Amino acid sequence: MTGILQDLRYAIRGLRRNPAFTAVAVLTLALGIGANTAMFTVLYAVLLRPLPYPSPDELALLWTERPNQGLREGRSSYWDVEQWRAQSRSFIDMAVYDPATVTLTVPEQWERISSMRVSPNLFSLLGVRPFRGRLFSTEEAEGRNRVVVLSHRFWQSRFGGADEAIGSTIQIDGVSSEVIGVLPPGLSYSDAEVWEPHTAFSDWEERRSQRGGGAWFVLGRLRPGVTLDRAQAELSAIASQFDRQRAAAERGQGISIMPLHLHAIGPRARLAVWMLTGAVFCVLLIGVTNITNLSLARSAGRQREMALRTALGASLGRIFRQLFTESLTLAAVSGLVGVLVAALCIPLIISFKPANLTLPDEIGLDTRVLGLTLGLSVLTGILVGVAPAAVTGRWNLRPVLQEGGKDGSTGVFARVVRRALVTAEFALAIVLLAGAGLLMRSLLHVQSIEPGFSGDRVLSMQLSLTALQTAGQRTDHYNRVLEHIEAVPGVEGAGIIGDLFVSGSAEQVVTVEGSTRTASERLRLRSDEISSGLFTAIRAPLRRGRLFGPEDGPNAPRVAIVNETMARRLWPEQDALGRRFKLGPQASDNPWLTVVGIVGDMRRQNLESEPGAQMFEPLAQNPSRLATILVRTSSDPLGMVGAVRAAIRQADSRTPVYGVTTVATRLESFQAQRRFLTSLLMAFSLVALLLAAIGIYGVVQYSVVTRTREIGIRMAVGARPGDIFTTILGDGLKLSLAGVVLGLLGALWLAHVGSSLLFGVKATDLPTYASVSALLTVVAMAGCYFPARRAARVDPLTALRYD
Repeated sequence: MTGILQDLRYAIRGLRRNPAFTAVAVLTLALGIGANTAMFTVLYAVLLRPLPYPSPDELALLWTERPNQGLREGRSSYWDVEQWRAQSRSFIDMAVYDPATVTLTVPEQWERISSMRVSPNLFSLLGVRPFRGRLFSTEEAEGRNRVVVLSHRFWQSRFGGADEAIGSTIQIDGVSSEVIGVLPPGLSYSDAEVWEPHTAFSDWEERRSQRGGGAWFVLGRLRPGVTLDRAQAELSAIASQFDRQRAAAERGQGISIMPLHLHAIGPRARLAVWMLTGAVFCVLLIGVTNITNLSLARSAGRQREMALRTALGASLGRIFRQLFTESLTLAAVSGLVGVLVAALCIPLIISFKPANLTLPDEIGLDTRVLGLTLGLSVLTGILVGVAPAAVTGRWNLRPVLQEGGKDGSTGVFARVVRRALVTAEFALAIVLLAGAGLLMRSLLHVQSIEPGFSGDRVLSMQLSLTALQTAGQRTDHYNRVLEHIEAVPGVEGAGIIGDLFVSGSAEQVVTVEGSTRTASERLRLRSDEISSGLFTAIRAPLRRGRLFGPEDGPNAPRVAIVNETMARRLWPEQDALGRRFKLGPQASDNPWLTVVGIVGDMRRQNLESEPGAQMFEPLAQNPSRLATILVRTSSDPLGMVGAVRAAIRQADSRTPVYGVTTVATRLESFQAQRRFLTSLLMAFSLVALLLAAIGIYGVVQYSVVTRTREIGIRMAVGARPGDIFTTILGDGLKLSLAGVVLGLLGALWLAHVGSSLLFGVKATDLPTYASVSALLTVVAMAGCYFPARRAARVDPLTALRYD
């Protein structure tokens, strides 16, 4: 123990005697350790932190899938879930839920809030107990009692956390609901403000009897000891049994299982977080190689010190222990500074995260993260110390003392180690640069895609009407709202749609009327009710036919406008205008719709997905309770918010307005995750590029210093300065080019692994690899230029006296 403390004191003195080396090393390693700590904190919060429920690994989501149609995570019908529950032996129980948006109706002002409609057993599956009051029972749900449980946040904001809230009544969509309980804080399963029984839907009986595709999310809890594979095999058998009982056109439906903890973040986002974590670890390794090279250069000047200690009886093991103590001390100091760096980086990363990256309410350093920092510090210390220790073990220290104090040569082994470290540094740098280049090209491709409409100067505002209003009342209300908005100075046009941007399309049966036959087929179809001015407001192109007009009233024949994709799908090589179709099978009571117009395809889900089939009905013929008002303005749309709100209040002072933003902002959100990933990886790549330049400069500069006598001799026997410059420059470029070749192999493999993150660019994109290789070569030449120029200016007489 005494020897270790002595080594520690000596290491601290050594670091204090070399403040320049210590400052550079601590800063470089602290940045690497701190960035890794911050990135791991995000990784743990997003992917690795256990869910706050008992036995969270037993919780899984069950999806209806149609593999032959590309549907993997579809919602399910209540009837199907009841059959699964009855026949499955792998699950303790299954619960259903459906997020909804409802209107909190109060006399002064209606307010839009989020609701979660759930079967009562969902709470027991999650192990959730009420914070106040109680939860609703199965009997209350089956009796369709209007009871509600509040989220803890809503209880605090709306009722001030008062116990008197229990037993009070609130109006949801115009219906009185009794508050019976409050959920505990920190419930991460949903951000819903109120929780209602699953039977609270006005069309509950229809939902209950529906088969096939449905609207319910399904959560199940596996029995202890049952694996996902075993449960999947059982449900697949159940799905096959039901599939055989369906009509031929309805077959191909299956069941898939997903662990609950994977639902919050999609596979692409998971891959992106893992790749960023790997990228920042590469930056740490590059920093470690730089400090290792500095340590090798520093240890070369300590040969006489090591020789004297050996002559006085120190063993090689004792020398190794001293060197590792010094490197671990350096890493420990860097780790402490790295914690401060991480504390600064975590809020910075969170502030730039995309909105669709889910993070807990509280995220920061904890014992696990600090344990990682300790582990990184120890690993860094070992990596920094192993090369100097290995080189020291190969020194022949006896000549050092015999030469009267002159430092011996570092030897071939030391030079090989230093050159290998620089090669590895460039290989890691090219991997990061190639990844960043591919993502940058993907982002540029995404940004070049036309969405099929214009979002410039278009304001987006959402509003809703209560379920008590009739279709005619909703139509009149929307007409009044549009009339008042269009009268506002600066408004160039306005239109209404359920929502311009959608998360997906439901699968539907569509029956097409033909001249000789009538056929039905299933396709993923998005249906919307719109006002006549919508396409004009968003500048969506009308390809053929007409837009909706006053003649398309509630009593007129039902009409529809379809997009080009739907027209091609249902009427290939035919003109869709004037054709008729209906939603549902031929025997259904749904009305026939006549196609009166064809509009261009619009990318409403995201810019990277091909447009699907879309149809539009006149708002007057099928008015929705939920609406998004799109207002084209002649100036900044956000500057018109107050005037548009006032116009809506003039039409009806109680109508809740929420979700105020611009269409351009929502379009930008499509690229937020990709921009976030690209920006971080680009930043890491630039740091790697800088460290690589410093590394190659350090190695070549040190080579010039140690070869000064050799250079002087070569110049004395006739070598020209240009020859010396070319030789030194060539030696450095050989190292960098070797690293580039190795790095390109790694970059190709990594690009194939992360190919799902690319768009419009192949994993083998030659221009990207050529560009980053050329960039890194130029950086290497810049790093080698100044040492090579110094070597070319060596005075032979001075060099021959070099000691």
